[in-house]
Amino acid sequence: MNLLLNKRPILVTGSRGLLGTEFVDKLRSFLPPSQVVSPDRKELDITNQDQVSLFFQDHKPAWVINCAAYTNVDLAESERDSAFSINVNGPRILAQACKDHGTKLVHFSTDYVFNGKGNNPWRETDLPEPLEPNWYGKTKWLGEKAALENDSSLVCRIQWLYGSRQNRFSALKEKASFTPFIDQFGAPTWTRDIVDWVLAILNRGGVGLFHLAYDDYATWYEVYEFVKQKWNLPVKLAPSHLHNLKLPAQRPLNGRLSNTKMLDFLKLKTAGSWKDSLNIFLEEGS
Repeated sequence: MNLLLNKRPILVTGSRGLLGTEFVDKLRSFLPPSQVVSPDRKELDITNQDQVSLFFQDHKPAWVINCAAYTNVDLAESERDSAFSINVNGPRILAQACKDHGTKLVHFSTDYVFNGKGNNPWRETDLPEPLEPNWYGKTKWLGEKAALENDSSLVCRIQWLYGSRQNRFSALKEKASFTPFIDQFGAPTWTRDIVDWVLAILNRGGVGLFHLAYDDYATWYEVYEFVKQKWNLPVKLAPSHLHNLKLPAQRPLNGRLSNTKMLDFLKLKTAGSWKDSLNIFLEEGS
């Protein structure tokens, strides 16, 4: 489905957030303003079935790109109902509304659905097993299953996002010391790349489950060392171990995501390195 040829609107939920903002900006760069619908939560609460149904009747979207999510990993342990409502009930309601109206759904999940064991990149065929306690990871797993109940849904697992709405790295300029994790593996992912990959998959008719990731991985310590060198900062980096912290929620140590399926589907040889994208981002923000 070519989004340029489609005349029905595209609905972006969570449009004020990190990823939603990036989608809205990108879509409005090549579509008429009326074709990109970006309500805030007061205008559209995805956990309210009646409100969602009325919104679909009024706007008749061709696509829903669901960027709404409960993302506070530790707070989810004490706000379980809120996390479940947004991360599970929300995509379930959207998936049903999409099925009823002939609308395609894009939904986002996370590497936190895995237990983080081993050193191999996680594939789409690997069985999720969120750690205990990790209510956030469990709700994201249940949410992606709810979205996939609609056969025309596209669910994308992503991780360690950064972008213009949330620059993870600028605070490093103000710190004398910082303690990034040296035992958690994944890759910082630019929201601009996520948007480009998703639109490419959509335009090729992709549905089902995809991991969106670069070709390589790193620890958070390596990422912040890269930033330190790029910006020539005096901050002292003191690596720490995630497993030594007593956080309310457990985090998977191995969050590596395999991008083989994405590359094969898009007929690409490479998705590039996280360093290349982060380098451009840091240059823009320096």
